[in-house]
Amino acid sequence: MGKNKNILSDKQLSKKNAIIKAAIEVFSHNGFHKAKISHIAKLANVADGTIYLYFNNKENLLVSAFDGLIEDILIEMRSKIALEKTALDRFTKFIDLHVGIFTKQPAIARFLAIELRQSPDFYDLYPSYNPLKEYISYIERLIIDAIKENSIRSIDSKALTVIIFGTMDFLLTEWSTKKQSFSLEDMKDKIVDIIRWGIRIK
Repeated sequence: MGKNKNILSDKQLSKKNAIIKAAIEVFSHNGFHKAKISHIAKLANVADGTIYLYFNNKENLLVSAFDGLIEDILIEMRSKIALEKTALDRFTKFIDLHVGIFTKQPAIARFLAIELRQSPDFYDLYPSYNPLKEYISYIERLIIDAIKENSIRSIDSKALTVIIFGTMDFLLTEWSTKKQSFSLEDMKDKIVDIIRWGIRIK
């Protein structure tokens, strides 16, 4: 939590969000350890000391950036996925949105791909920190709903969650950090096809 525990005014909230947005950009390009508070402050158009009015330190800023980002992504996804009529459509829509959100914002893709893999020192400070817990739980709930709907066969929902998240995470990491030439949209469609139909001969 930041030092200021009072309810923020609109102006303060706008400034805090600008700092988080700038932090994501700087972290994604420079990495957490090389990132400087002064660079984040400059990009956010605030004084260096202003950042410490909202965040205790750089680690706290990183955690806040993760938490806020995942929360915003889930809110956006849930509102769009809820419009789909069937559980299977909601499940496949998730994969579309997962790829779409990150391809539109490469800095966010790099940020999540790289900075979630922090050094052991970071997780020693935050041993119970798991920013993706709710995100991964949401994927599993979509799978369970599709199983109950009888749209997909009864399989281990946790195993399929790992397969889906691990595959998409690897794909986005390769795309966002190594400038791969493959079409992310085309690869996503192929992955969805394999997930839906397996490896049987049609």
